Amino acid sequence: GFFDFGTLELNKEKWPDGWDSFKRINAKLHRHGISHIFHTYAFFIDKTTNYVTPVPHKDLGYVETFTLAEPLTASSTEITVNESTAHVSTITGFHTENSVTLRLGDELIEFNEVTKTAPFKFKGLKRGANKTVVASHAAGITAYHLSERFARFVPDPNSELFQMIARKHAEIVNHCDFDGIYLDAIDGAAVLGGEENFWYYGTKFIF
Repeated sequence: GFFDFGTLELNKEKWPDGWDSFKRINAKLHRHGISHIFHTYAFFIDKTTNYVTPVPHKDLGYVETFTLAEPLTASSTEITVNESTAHVSTITGFHTENSVTLRLGDELIEFNEVTKTAPFKFKGLKRGANKTVVASHAAGITAYHLSERFARFVPDPNSELFQMIARKHAEIVNHCDFDGIYLDAIDGAAVLGGEENFWYYGTKFIF
């Protein structure tokens, strides 16, 4: 691909000069009266970027949190939590607003089953998901159920990471002299804070 969504890092093999290449391209297009817009996936984050792997960013957005009821060893195959998991879905898909990924410290863990009654557990674990490092975790720590849509994670909308991704868009557009921005996937802004806040966070990113 051209660049990674989220970090907006260009493929160095194709573009060794980075965004300077597009600055030159845009200058040539402008000389011939042609406009050029910057097409991105808004605030969405590819799972292969350094915001996710090998160390997940602390500002990755999440739906809710759970508290570990028991310690988790590096070989544990279940996560027991204090809060109910009865409502947690394991259904995912490109247009489904849900993940099966938990962040515990610097480890991402995927699950494929939850218990609907106490003791509440996440089961069928894939430890060290997205090439993160498997680790032990103490009872009482927080497990973050990450937000996901379009098969990508998102930043916490009230975090510096959210601001940083927006700022990077502006810097690239200004540096390269693009004539506009197409924020693809901005229609998925409800993933940031629910349907009732769809208008707010989408507009915040644009602003």
